[in-house]
Amino acid sequence: MSTPVDDNGHQMLASSFSRKNPNRQYSIKTESGLSRASTATTSSNSSSSSSIRYPSDSTNLTGFSIEQYLSNTPLPPPPSQQQQYHSLANNNNHSNNMELSDDHFDIIDSLNYDDVDDGLIDHEMVHRRRETLVHQLLTSEQAYFESLQVVSNVFIEPLKKDAKQSSFSFLGMKKMICTERETRWLFGNFEEILHVHHEILISLEERLRIWGPTQIISDVFQSWFARMGTYKAYLDNYSIAVTTYERLTRYQPFKKFIDNAHKDAQLKGATLLALLQTPAGCISRYAQLMTRIADATSPMHPDYVQLLQCKQRIVSIAEEMKAKIDDADNVDQVLMIHQALIGAPFGVKAQRRLVLQSSMSISGEERIYILFSDILVFVRPKQDGNRTLLQFKGMVPLERARLKPVHPNTIEITSPFQGVDTLNTTFVASSQAHVLQAESQEDRDRWMERLQKVIANLDRASAKSANKRRVVQARSKDSRSSTSSDRT
Repeated sequence: MSTPVDDNGHQMLASSFSRKNPNRQYSIKTESGLSRASTATTSSNSSSSSSIRYPSDSTNLTGFSIEQYLSNTPLPPPPSQQQQYHSLANNNNHSNNMELSDDHFDIIDSLNYDDVDDGLIDHEMVHRRRETLVHQLLTSEQAYFESLQVVSNVFIEPLKKDAKQSSFSFLGMKKMICTERETRWLFGNFEEILHVHHEILISLEERLRIWGPTQIISDVFQSWFARMGTYKAYLDNYSIAVTTYERLTRYQPFKKFIDNAHKDAQLKGATLLALLQTPAGCISRYAQLMTRIADATSPMHPDYVQLLQCKQRIVSIAEEMKAKIDDADNVDQVLMIHQALIGAPFGVKAQRRLVLQSSMSISGEERIYILFSDILVFVRPKQDGNRTLLQFKGMVPLERARLKPVHPNTIEITSPFQGVDTLNTTFVASSQAHVLQAESQEDRDRWMERLQKVIANLDRASAKSANKRRVVQARSKDSRSSTSSDRT
């Protein structure tokens, strides 16, 4: 089975067929909803659900689910009853047009040709539908493995080679593109995933070489499940990878390397960031396709029971991964917002998450309030051609902040000004108040709830950090006292 092709007949990478619109822009959302494809199938009759991913501005920001890409190949229609009767009549008419007696027709009727043909046709359609789904799995796996190989060939290997060569260069002779540590942060266990899917693809291709109507495939699926743990490590590192990429793109040697690499024909228009985002959708793709293959398998098939078990297992794995996949989606949304911001005095943080955002009207001017997990930002949207930019207008620090509902639609946020003195201790200066005017009381209550949670989390984290500093200082003091007593 060949790799998917686009409208011009060119082959597509996995990142290409999973992101449809290359010009997706920042869009206002009242909830920080989930965006990466996720599956939650609970029974053989339940349908898998997927939702659009939100990668960054430098990638295609609108995707479509794997089910849209992997649509069923239309099956040829079964022969009509009229065609069957014509065939039957032709097979029983002699060239001399001899007449048939009533006894002959009685014999033909007793054979029940119609029932036999319908059963065979239904059986053939079930087999072909199942075979189509298995080949769709193979096609998507080939495209996915190709995208993993491209990342290794075009990005990982050249960066490793450059790091080794730069380490032997004289000081100041050549600027390193990125350090070995930054390469590990950027790609995580990407090479381990590449190795896993090389073995998965081999096992799938070997089974399809001996494919037939009664061939089983559940044993192949079962051999994959133990390897899905590699995605937990990848998703745990995902926020670090994305923020490392964003930071490195502001470093000229790395930016120059990326710009040149993106011209490589192997990428077929994909970007490094898009390819780094692709693995997060792999588990959902498996859950959708294995579910469809199990549902398309006849209960009389020798692989039916085992396929149902595979379906349950992969859906269970997808549910376990759901929180990590949703978090990766949130990281993508935060990056997309940061790339649209103009004049913001802060950068991307690996720990920052999007909590809530909505559009409000302040003195007749449209403003968008964006609540992150550590700060409240308000911006003014502006159009730059086909792209929506976010002009930074201000922010409200939320650590130790206090909330007060003033009117049915209004919240007053009192945020202390904090700083660090020469003794490295926190001090609090004059308070700052900001009024947030929601569209309705229901909207105000939602903002109150989310703001209270964010402030409570920040206060807990601050107290934990302060306790940790006191412990470290106490240990350091004890260590110095012990050293002093030993000397005396």
